[in-house]
Amino acid sequence: MQILLALLVAAVTLAPAGATLTSIRSTADPLMFSNPVLGIKGTIKPRSGTRFEVVTIDLGETAIEAELRQFTLVTSTGSAFEPIAAGGGADLIFPIDSMPVGREIGQILPNAAEISLTRTTPTAVSLHADPHGSLAFVFQVPDGETLRVLKLPDGAELPLKQ
Repeated sequence: MQILLALLVAAVTLAPAGATLTSIRSTADPLMFSNPVLGIKGTIKPRSGTRFEVVTIDLGETAIEAELRQFTLVTSTGSAFEPIAAGGGADLIFPIDSMPVGREIGQILPNAAEISLTRTTPTAVSLHADPHGSLAFVFQVPDGETLRVLKLPDGAELPLKQ
């Protein structure tokens, strides 16, 4: 009974509200982005000595309303990284630095779930995502770092096994 209880507690801690890891992609290549409404398109490139980690999660049954910086990637050395880009999927990312203050970027996903990112101040971006949506985050990580977990806004952790 105690073992079963411990497994249930671990499952709740690792996957809050049914959030699951969908994919992890590591790349040193530039990533393209586009937003026709804002008239902005381009590429983001990793700095020398770093790579991009594109982490995609499926949200499950619960909507998320959070500050984007609350999603952090933690490496095996304990270093934590905030997203530099986000969107509704790995091919729908938008760089945070390109978002004007006061503007919202919204996306309607193929399953009709909606996500929106709103730059509220020069350093803060709020994120809203409907249930059953997906979220992709781009993190810039130094070469040689090994991924450990993605920390979610409620403090839960999704293990990142490549």
